[in-house]
Amino acid sequence: MVGKLSILGRETWILLVTAVAGGGAAAAIAWYLRDHKREPEDVTLGFIGPSLAAMYLLVLALALATEWQTIGSAQQAVGNEAVAVRQIYWAASGLPPAARNTLRAQVRGYVTTVVDHDWPEMERGTLDDASLTQLTAMSASLLQVNTQTSGAANAQAYATGELGALLTARAARESAAESRLPLGVLIAVVLTSLIVGLFPFAGAIRSEKASISVAVLQSVLVAVAVVVVFQLNNPYTGPLGTGPGPISTVAAEIGARLEAAANESRPPIGLRGFPPRSDTGPGRLLRAFLRRDRAARQTEHARDRTRRLVVAG
Repeated sequence: MVGKLSILGRETWILLVTAVAGGGAAAAIAWYLRDHKREPEDVTLGFIGPSLAAMYLLVLALALATEWQTIGSAQQAVGNEAVAVRQIYWAASGLPPAARNTLRAQVRGYVTTVVDHDWPEMERGTLDDASLTQLTAMSASLLQVNTQTSGAANAQAYATGELGALLTARAARESAAESRLPLGVLIAVVLTSLIVGLFPFAGAIRSEKASISVAVLQSVLVAVAVVVVFQLNNPYTGPLGTGPGPISTVAAEIGARLEAAANESRPPIGLRGFPPRSDTGPGRLLRAFLRRDRAARQTEHARDRTRRLVVAG
């Protein structure tokens, strides 16, 4: 039984409880009005009903569309952040040993802070500057690297560019965490839901089972819709909440590679010690970039040697 409860999840149980409570309240009202003398049908109610329903649907659609857009922005920001972290980790392979180890340690620390510190805060609707401070330190450390070779300089430039993308992705994640529906929209959702849910009973609903069933079902759906709006108001919580899955995957990926690299019989050369995950992965792209740079250096060296021979001759 406990396993079944955990499978449903807290948000699902909230919706179920809301549906039962809404249906119970509507059934109680219908039972209370069962003996109410039915007045002749008022023509005005026939015009007001569709207008109220249209207003309710408009407010509900506005709220859900806004929340859906925010959730999409949060998911895109988290995905971009995971890609940028992975790219910086790959780029560190082209730096001098000391700088490479420093940058990788900073990347691991940043990922740990994002998963263990930032996410609980974002679920509460806030986000401090802990991970931003780490990015600032990472940027300062990367700019201070003394690149004595063009390969190291290219790796530094590549990592710096990805660090800018990482800062942008984190800013988007923070913006989504602090995004909420305006209070006026939430109040409008609640008020219009109450009106639409209680409207069938205002017109002296018939005591037939079919009429009561439809009115109860409408009240249940309206109550569930209100709860869904409040559940989706934070893009990092609720049934569609954005989780740290992509960043957690990168964290596990980094740990596996570090463990594999420690068992290598020879030190990795460039990025060859870390095989890419796919033929189009970021590692392959960066390796191709460094290979082109190495070929360009060899070509330039051959030209310089030829010029020296010509001058000596």
